[in-house]
Amino acid sequence: MPSRPRALIIGGSVGGLLASALLRKAGWEAVIFERARGDLAGRGAGLGISQDLVDIMHKVGARFDMSSGSAHPSYAWMGKDEKILFEHARPTVGSTWPRVYQPLRELAPEEHYRQGMNLVRIEQTDTKVTAYFADGASETGDLLVGADGLYSTVRRQFLPDVDPVYASYVAWRGIVEETNMPEAVLKAIGHRIVFCYPDGEMLLCMTVPGTGDDMRPGHRRIYFIWYRPVSRDRLVEMFTDASGKNHGVSIPPPLIRPEFPAEVKSDAYKLLPACIAEVINRTPQILLQAVSDLQTPKMVFGRVALMGDAAFIARPHTAAGVSKAALDAQCLADELTASDGDVPLALARYERQRMAFGQKLCAHSRYLGAFLEARFSPPEDPHTPGLKCDPAQIIRDYGAQMLLRDAEISAFQAH
Repeated sequence: MPSRPRALIIGGSVGGLLASALLRKAGWEAVIFERARGDLAGRGAGLGISQDLVDIMHKVGARFDMSSGSAHPSYAWMGKDEKILFEHARPTVGSTWPRVYQPLRELAPEEHYRQGMNLVRIEQTDTKVTAYFADGASETGDLLVGADGLYSTVRRQFLPDVDPVYASYVAWRGIVEETNMPEAVLKAIGHRIVFCYPDGEMLLCMTVPGTGDDMRPGHRRIYFIWYRPVSRDRLVEMFTDASGKNHGVSIPPPLIRPEFPAEVKSDAYKLLPACIAEVINRTPQILLQAVSDLQTPKMVFGRVALMGDAAFIARPHTAAGVSKAALDAQCLADELTASDGDVPLALARYERQRMAFGQKLCAHSRYLGAFLEARFSPPEDPHTPGLKCDPAQIIRDYGAQMLLRDAEISAFQAH
């Protein structure tokens, strides 16, 4: 009896878990190699849920019910005085990153999920690919999937000059328990996704499920993300901890110097509606993210394929990062199944489809964030005026509608 084809998956977050589950379902042996140790469920915050993501999770047997998400019937622009200036009906569903990660992690066989594995290099022949790790171990398979995120080691081997590009603004984000919020604040936010537009900035605020996917009033959480332009010099300062160590564009929340969250909380009262300022000021731990995007010119290198954030990073405005990873994994598994064992043919088809999708998604995210970067990324022509913010148009175009099946989301909203 012939042995099953073997896939080496570098990266054990959501993308790697989805690829592993789909490939196992397609008859492959799939082994995940994750550099970190311990439970990754504490990573991430709020995220958008598409029907595509839910369908793929159901396909691999991961427990997820749309009713455990937070349904938002509309997007609304709220002025400084808490008046709604524009509202756009668009049913969407929000949830939290652990809610997607945990059921997928439960599916991965422990013997096929190896932690503390730091990839050093990849070597391959026409028929096999081998991964070498920092502890001296090596593993050989028929395919290697680079699902190792923004700073992908896999991508760097083949495309060492392709790096994320800073978009000239940062995102401050956080989650607070609904029980810690005054009733007036909860009423003002309601079930909508609330947008606020201080000069040259943008904030979103919404309800997300509480502990154990609890959506009962009083048991939910309130999530916010506030986009603020920041110069490169200021960025270096913000990502340098109290000891003087600079963390690039990703700093652990406990190491953020306290004066920066304090400034955000103070500015919230000056620039935002009072109800939103209360959410920010009652959030116990505010996270800081430098907004970047990344586009790879290739996704396939012999028997090596990139997927998810290792290949394309769209700015958060599309709310589609996890859905894109799911669709990448689905396409890869489908093409491997359809190719009848011809891995190079399957990867060529996979690359053609997912490159086009990634480019479209990144372009849409740059359009949605263009006005945010205008302050520190002026147009090349000095006579061209800076980009103006059109809140209503941004609200109409926000997200990644190409990933959402509006009819099915609407059916859930009615339910």
